[in-house]
Amino acid sequence: MQDGFRAELVAAEPMVTDPIAMQYDENGSAYVIEMNDYPYSDKSHDRAWQTQTSEPIGRVRFLEDTDGDGTFDKSTVFADQLSWPTGVAVWKGGIYVMATPDVFYLKDTDGDGRADIRRKVFTGFRKYNVQAVMNNPHWGLDHRIYAAGSSNGGAIESQRSDDSEEKASPATVIRRSDFRFDPRDERFEAISGGARFGHAQDDWGNRFLTDIRNPVQHVLFPAHYLQRNPRFSAPRAIHDVVPSGDSLAVFPISPAEPWRAINAERLAGDNAKKSPFDSTVAKGFVTSSSGVTIYRGAAYPEPYYGNAFIGEVAGNLVMRYRIQADGVSFKGERAHENSEFLASNDNWFRPVNFINAPDGTLHVLDMYRETIEHPWSMPDDLKSQVDLTSGRDRGRIYRLVPDRYREGFFKPPVPRLGTATTKTLVQELANPNVWWRETSHRLLFERQDRSENAALIAMLRNHELPIARLHALWTLQGLESLSDKDLAAALKDSDPHVREHAIRLAEFRLPQSAEFVETVIDAASDDAKRVRFQVAFTLGEIDDPRATTALALIAKRDSDDPQMRTAIMSSVSGSDTALLKLLLQDHAFAESSPGLETISQLAEMIGSSGSLALADKLLQSVALHAPAVQEAMARSFASGLRRGKQPLTAIIDNQSFASGPMIVSILDAAATIAIDDSATLDQRQDAIALLGYGRYQDVAPTLEELLSIHYPPTLQSASVTALAGTARPQTASLLLKKFPQSTPAIQAEIVAQLLQRTLWIPEVLDAVSAGIVPAKLITANRRSAYMKSSSQAIQQRAVKLFANDVTSSRDEVLSKYQSVLGLDGDVARGEKIFRKNCLNCHRYKNTGFDVGPNLATVQNRTAGQLLVNILDPSREVSPNFLEYTVLSTDGRIVSGMIAAENPNSITLRQPEGIETTIERGDIEEFRSSGKSLMPEGMEEVISPAEMADLIGYLLSLGK
Repeated sequence: MQDGFRAELVAAEPMVTDPIAMQYDENGSAYVIEMNDYPYSDKSHDRAWQTQTSEPIGRVRFLEDTDGDGTFDKSTVFADQLSWPTGVAVWKGGIYVMATPDVFYLKDTDGDGRADIRRKVFTGFRKYNVQAVMNNPHWGLDHRIYAAGSSNGGAIESQRSDDSEEKASPATVIRRSDFRFDPRDERFEAISGGARFGHAQDDWGNRFLTDIRNPVQHVLFPAHYLQRNPRFSAPRAIHDVVPSGDSLAVFPISPAEPWRAINAERLAGDNAKKSPFDSTVAKGFVTSSSGVTIYRGAAYPEPYYGNAFIGEVAGNLVMRYRIQADGVSFKGERAHENSEFLASNDNWFRPVNFINAPDGTLHVLDMYRETIEHPWSMPDDLKSQVDLTSGRDRGRIYRLVPDRYREGFFKPPVPRLGTATTKTLVQELANPNVWWRETSHRLLFERQDRSENAALIAMLRNHELPIARLHALWTLQGLESLSDKDLAAALKDSDPHVREHAIRLAEFRLPQSAEFVETVIDAASDDAKRVRFQVAFTLGEIDDPRATTALALIAKRDSDDPQMRTAIMSSVSGSDTALLKLLLQDHAFAESSPGLETISQLAEMIGSSGSLALADKLLQSVALHAPAVQEAMARSFASGLRRGKQPLTAIIDNQSFASGPMIVSILDAAATIAIDDSATLDQRQDAIALLGYGRYQDVAPTLEELLSIHYPPTLQSASVTALAGTARPQTASLLLKKFPQSTPAIQAEIVAQLLQRTLWIPEVLDAVSAGIVPAKLITANRRSAYMKSSSQAIQQRAVKLFANDVTSSRDEVLSKYQSVLGLDGDVARGEKIFRKNCLNCHRYKNTGFDVGPNLATVQNRTAGQLLVNILDPSREVSPNFLEYTVLSTDGRIVSGMIAAENPNSITLRQPEGIETTIERGDIEEFRSSGKSLMPEGMEEVISPAEMADLIGYLLSLGK
């Protein structure tokens, strides 16, 4: 451990086993979640990529420290027979427990230490991937319980036993979302999120997640704001606080796990070669981050406060990151260079989670397992050699003690807040240790005792600590005792965090209070960016022209920040036109780079309504603006109108629309620029994109000419995209006519574009049948989908073409390529193969695209593992890289992995980093293939000798 810290044992087997989550109750005893059924209770029930059916053997332990020495000495099984339990939250003498597929409320009413109440609250969480289940519920400042939903998804149903309206409501479908509920009425609500195992918050209610290779992520955009504007294609709601872990170094000190060494030896096929696991790995990369927790105690030196601690379970270590504000979000930096805060040479050490304890320290929950690997990530024959349940009877909880307590950690008295007076609880809202603050906050809400409201008001108005004022503010709200006068005072608080939360609370009173409306509007000029960020969201709750003026003020100040623009766009569902008009009045802003971005976003949003008259009117308004503004408006309205099922040319064709001549002039200029060798490539690409919205008969000749080999590939590709965007039936024949004269890259682009519409797929399949288009350009995943298509025209052609394909089993292919592992590949030749076959989906340093996993991690893999990854990509695919297919209502077919999901839209990422956003209202069908986005069949394009070269190159990376 760094900085003189040491780890003290708080509990160990047999008192506790497989601890992965923990919460202290108000009296200093602890509920510990034991995930004994990780990864399964019976391996015969483990079915890769299927719903799991193994028996529930998870438990909740109740640990007590009866002598007050800081170590647990009494252990009781509070509840058992739980399926994949992963989190606990305390409420009114009982606990909520996350246990996929259910959420339970458990309570001991007879004092024997075991739950005699066991009530199912929610059900329907998908029991699929054991590493992607809901987890880590936490109390929010708003007295709701927030939990990480992870990525298994499900159709969640309330199990309320009364006849309430909520009981009759349909299930809430979640895919990659978190959730929250109010324990008083247990209403389930999907919220922004969707990572993996790890969920934390800071003092000000910011939520943080962990997503395997992304140690710290900030949940930035609340879903309930984004869903207000159905025409806004919102970006991903989660922001990476630190870089993606595929290139994020860690520094383990543990030796190789035995199974990995066995795997290396088994697959190497050449005992003369030294196993990469023969010695300690000095450097690795993040592959299994877990349990992000923000330290918020008073036991550690001040520089530790607010730091993020994350377990890297495969590396047997704990990472520490300093977290700092960065605009409206955060950024993190390593606290230790070339070493970790905590690292163990025992590779059974599995630090899966942490907790801010009553004594002001962090506790580490060590699952203590021989193997932590997901079973779907291991070859079937190797799994038979490894007991993935080894260590099920073990587990440890450690207290991390700082150097300042050299002669023994000062252990405060065991808390007894359960019997504390309400006055004492109010005082504890200012405690420097977060456990005392948050537990008192919860208990005040549970009790609903208003006898100390005067003390709470005094704290809100006068306490020197902003965090105490914040807790007083929300506690008064929870007690239904926050007066308008006190809220008004909080809106003028000296600390921006308090002002930000006061604005959130003011939202509920805006319809009845002109004073609060005025205050929120005035706050658009607040000096603090986070306050303006919240104001930008809250202004969407105000139906008043002054709110639009305030949004314009924020836009002019903050439009250089895409995150601020998102908040603004979420708030203009009914005022987007008014806002655009206001911004266009400021010519200098409209012509600036941030201004162009903002007006373009608004124009596309307005255009998606399909109103030609409105588009014409707004285009007329820029007649006196600079050409850059006119072009940006025309291009954005064209894109929006297309989304609204209207062509830009309809304005030209209608003589009553005055902007027609301007549009014609802009399109004529674009046609000139597109073939002008003196223009920059960027200018020409923009011009080509604009041409794609013109009259087909007018622009097709120019776009067809640009498909010539004489033009740069970027322009040819832009022309293919522009032609495909027209969705005209004749586009397929035009592009297929050019296919034989095109380079392989452009050929691939032509096929990719044509396969995105059901209209053109039959023609592509006919071209394959005629030998014009190589069959290899139709991936195995697509072939299978086409043979099952609901379109008879597609299905019949696909069956005729592909039904007789003999798809070798992956095991057969791997067996055929085993000889590769004994060859010394040529690195130079391997790099060429990589660039030809892999670069469009994988990134290494500054080359390639972030679609599949970054290749910085390959130095920790064996040649055999890489061979499996390449030839059997779906064997261990993470849900993050599963292929999904969307059929839109206008006939488009889009495949890719889910890059973002918001209340209004889903964004799929495709090879070369291309992203396509589909509005939920435009989705006719949505399904997963259950396979990796990386297709099978690489053996068809990479021979065994070439495979040896490719693997040689991949293994050379990072050396």
